[in-house]
Amino acid sequence: MKIKASASITWDYGNLDVARAIADAVEVDNLNLPKNLNFKTYSEEGKVITKVKYLGEIESFIVAMDDLVFSIKIAEEVTLEGNWRCENGKTKV
Repeated sequence: MKIKASASITWDYGNLDVARAIADAVEVDNLNLPKNLNFKTYSEEGKVITKVKYLGEIESFIVAMDDLVFSIKIAEEVTLEGNWRCENGKTKV
């Protein structure tokens, strides 16, 4: 079944540097996506925000959202374990 979907997902970390590190890590995963799937991830005021637009089969959308949540989880683990630092507004792992 084809669907047209849009979503905005927000994770609130309450920390500018943590949110920036997680958003930077996840945004790299958003490169080279199919044309019918558009993800934009960024940090704002200690939050990670992902905006999604999609047109296609519902199963593919579910897989893409699952991948997003998994990517956030991995980025959280790396970031919250302290294996990163922020220099001049850029995340370094």
